Amino acid sequence: MLKLQKIVRLWKQKNRLPVIVSLFVGIFFVSCYPLTTGALKWRIRWDKTQLSGKEDFLSAPPAYAPSGHTNIILIVADDLGYEEVGCYGSADIRTPHIDQLAKEGVQCTQGYVTSPVCAPSRASILTGRYQQRSGFETQPMEFYPTNVVEYLTGKYFAERDSAWVIATKPHYPREWQIVKQGLPPSEITLAELLKRNDYTTGIIGKWHLGYQPKLNTPQRFGFDYQYGCYGAFTLYAESEVAEEIVNYKTGGFSSKYQWQMGRKDMAMIYENGKKIKQEKQYLTDAIRDRALRFIEQNKDCPFFLYIPFTAPHEPYQAQLDLYTDAYANSHDKGKAVYQAIVQSMDNAIGAINAQLKKLGLEENTLVIFLSDNGPATYANISKTNLKGGKLTFFEGGIKVPFILKWKNQLPENTVYHQPVSALDIFPTAAAACGVSTPNDRPLDGVSLLPFLRGTEQDIPHEKLYWRSDHVHAIRKGDYKLIFSSRDQWMELYDLRYDPYEKHNLFMLMPEKVKELNKELQDWEDILPAKPLWPRIMDHRFIINGKPYLFPA
Repeated sequence: MLKLQKIVRLWKQKNRLPVIVSLFVGIFFVSCYPLTTGALKWRIRWDKTQLSGKEDFLSAPPAYAPSGHTNIILIVADDLGYEEVGCYGSADIRTPHIDQLAKEGVQCTQGYVTSPVCAPSRASILTGRYQQRSGFETQPMEFYPTNVVEYLTGKYFAERDSAWVIATKPHYPREWQIVKQGLPPSEITLAELLKRNDYTTGIIGKWHLGYQPKLNTPQRFGFDYQYGCYGAFTLYAESEVAEEIVNYKTGGFSSKYQWQMGRKDMAMIYENGKKIKQEKQYLTDAIRDRALRFIEQNKDCPFFLYIPFTAPHEPYQAQLDLYTDAYANSHDKGKAVYQAIVQSMDNAIGAINAQLKKLGLEENTLVIFLSDNGPATYANISKTNLKGGKLTFFEGGIKVPFILKWKNQLPENTVYHQPVSALDIFPTAAAACGVSTPNDRPLDGVSLLPFLRGTEQDIPHEKLYWRSDHVHAIRKGDYKLIFSSRDQWMELYDLRYDPYEKHNLFMLMPEKVKELNKELQDWEDILPAKPLWPRIMDHRFIINGKPYLFPA
């Protein structure tokens, strides 16, 4: 036995080098093997008919001249939950300035976005169309694994955080297709619509609809002025370590990536397409000051100002003075940082509202405020009593604060209880400005003006739809059906009596399930067969003891 062990040991020593060499050679060839076998499948092709229709529409003179001079200010919070605003029931987070908007306008209690995640939601906000119509169904990806080693390494590190699951096979677009991801050039944004009618347009904040300067940055979609980041996130401060700044790191896989990015690449701050390498001002304050300047400079002409704050999205960085006040109440660092970030945004909104009053612009400015999706509850720093949160199609992910203010044109201190959608912003703004909308493509939203004024007694939407890869949902009346076609679960809720989605009626109401499923399928039949690009991961949630996987 000892002799045999000696022979084996000698053989290993003698053959160690060839084995090691073979291993490295194998890894080399495997790593060079491309995983873009789906390259043809994921080649991005835009709708040529709509591209042509857009060119014709924008180049033609307006069908009729705008009546009067109405400005539009569209304010979008980033990952702010429905119940994280004072007038929507927040007990912990103070938002007196957002609350003031509601007192001076209309507070919608059933406001919905079309996606529980940033970019697809923003696509519908700016176009008035379900983002699935153009293939913008899931988040744009900054990169994909290009070989087996990258794929398996990424899978290993992502799934070390048990909440993330690699959900797709290693078939991804090639690099030159990735840069085309974003809002398709065939889509018409609200900025383009109003610019066609001699409006000055500006975006100050987060874009997240493309980063290719020749293709899909804000200047390509009708914005005269731009300031902010092109990607999904950026630091609030100039760097991770900064004076008078308090950081809070949640420690998850996504959080680590965001802190590592800092202000590089798509997290870089740009102004009119040029990099700002040293933006020392706290970003929310910088957005505020540029918004105030834009309003001042354009007070005598019609303008559209889009203010998509990065707050309160990760990475979490708070100003010390606001953090100190918040911590005195909560005695919890994470909550205090989050509350201070929201308060900073609320203060900025208050300054913008005050600027309108100071310049006498209230009566000819429609202000719209909403969040792009629900709170990132998976970060364990924000919370909601609604089921789920960001990434999920439960109410916590898609039901958001939604406020409209237009002095002497909309009622004040009013609450509207019927379902409204982010899809309605485009046609509502067009109606307020008296401009015509394109007729070569369907718009999925409606003007909310007659509903909010009380001249229209019907409801804005009988049905609302959602889809992201394998998860589908529909709300018709008070009933909401949500299911995963891949994971084979299905739930039905009566939101009138069960707004927190606690009682699944799936087994009790099979006919209603069948009806809603048919309505949803009819809608999906008019959509493209697949999105323009694939995603990579799902996020795992445990909600009321039940596991779910939602596309990330």
